[in-house]
Amino acid sequence: MRNLTLLPIAGLVCLIGFATGSASADQISENKAQCASFGFREGTDAFAKCVMQLSLRQGRRRPPDRDTLVQQYRDLSMARRGDGRYPVCNATMMENELDTYNNKWVGPNCQMAPD
Repeated sequence: MRNLTLLPIAGLVCLIGFATGSASADQISENKAQCASFGFREGTDAFAKCVMQLSLRQGRRRPPDRDTLVQQYRDLSMARRGDGRYPVCNATMMENELDTYNNKWVGPNCQMAPD
């Protein structure tokens, strides 16, 4: 009966792992070791909840991948087109990225070059 109780929790932990980009096996092992050091016993609901919460926290701390960052910069840069308060994005601005879809530079503090 106890194993049937853990089955939904184990499934949830797996689902969260897939949704957050699948944490590495090393990271999962570290999370399990950390929960064990807190006094949780492997195979219990509390242990599964501990591992799940650590995985969720790590997922929130990850910086966005490059594609997500470029999309955010593209949206900002396009919204600022024609706004004289912002310089035109170029390669000399260190935080900028090249948007290969539009072949233009985009960034957090500039406007996209006109067509």
